[in-house]
Amino acid sequence: MKTTFTQEIMTRKVVDAAGDLLGHLADFTVDVDTGNIVAILVATEHGIDPNELPWPSTDGLLAVPVEEVANVGTVVKLSK
Repeated sequence: MKTTFTQEIMTRKVVDAAGDLLGHLADFTVDVDTGNIVAILVATEHGIDPNELPWPSTDGLLAVPVEEVANVGTVVKLSK
């Protein structure tokens, strides 16, 4: 069975630069003109107030600009 990129990366933990858990990758947004990923959508952990974070939140998902992603490995690590 083939595994697609989306299936491999979805639900990975998203951590900040200090390694603290922010939440899990729920989805991402794509620029339809270029096909580039422009933001990752993160379902935050319980107890984290999205209003305290620097990114917009819609329907319980944080929209973190892709420029804020430092590394994608077993976890998605943010640069801040």
